[in-house]
Amino acid sequence: MERRLGLVLRAVLRIASSLLYIMGMSSSTDALPWDLYDAYLFDIDGTLLHCTDAVHFFAFCEALTALAGRPMNLEGVIAHGNTDVGILRDALLLAKIPDDSWRPRLRETQAFMCRFVEERIGDFRTTVLPAVETVLLHLRARGAVLGVATGNLEGIGRLKLSHCGLLKHFVFGEFSDAYEFRRDVFGGAVKKARRLAGPEARICVLGDTPEDVRSAKAHGIAKLNIWRW
Repeated sequence: MERRLGLVLRAVLRIASSLLYIMGMSSSTDALPWDLYDAYLFDIDGTLLHCTDAVHFFAFCEALTALAGRPMNLEGVIAHGNTDVGILRDALLLAKIPDDSWRPRLRETQAFMCRFVEERIGDFRTTVLPAVETVLLHLRARGAVLGVATGNLEGIGRLKLSHCGLLKHFVFGEFSDAYEFRRDVFGGAVKKARRLAGPEARICVLGDTPEDVRSAKAHGIAKLNIWRW
C-alpha cells in the first residue's frame, strides 16, 4: 500500500510539474523534500483554486463607489499579490481620495464586502486546481499543520475554500482584515504556525506570485522554502 501511494504521488507530481517547483530560498543546500516540513502556509487564489466569476471584483467596485461617492472600479490597480485592504488603498489613492475620508470607515467597508460576497455565493464559479486535494490529504496524513496565508478578507477567503470543499483541510488561517501588506499577513501566519507546530517548526510557504516570495523572505526564516504552483 505504501509503495502504491508513493507511485501515485510521484505520478501526480509529474503531471502537475507546474504545481510543485521550488523558488527563492529553496535553492539552499538544506532544503527538505517537499512533503517533510512541519507546517505549510497556502495562498488561496491561483494556488489552491481558481475563480472565474466576478463576485469578489464587484464587491470591490461597490465598496469603492460607496467610499468615493462616485462610480469606481479597479482600473489601474494591481490586484495579483496584493491584499484586499491594499487593493482598496491603491484604488482610492489613484482616485485621489484622502486617507482620512475612508480609513475611519474601513471596518464597515470590510464587513460590507463580506456580506456582498456571501449574498452572491450562488454565483461562485470556483475550481480546485489539479492535484491540490491529493497533496493536502498526503500532507495531513504525514501529520503536517496546514494553514492559509492570503490577501483575502477572512469572510471571503473562507467562503471560497468552503465552496470548493477545501476548508476542512486547514486548522488555521491568516487573512488581510488587519493587514494592508502581504508581508504582514505572512508574519502573522508564521507566528500561528509556530504556536501550533512548535517554535522550531520547519515551514513551507506555497504561493503563486513574486510578492509571496518577497513576503516570505522578508521574515528571514532560515528553513522557509517558497513553492510555486
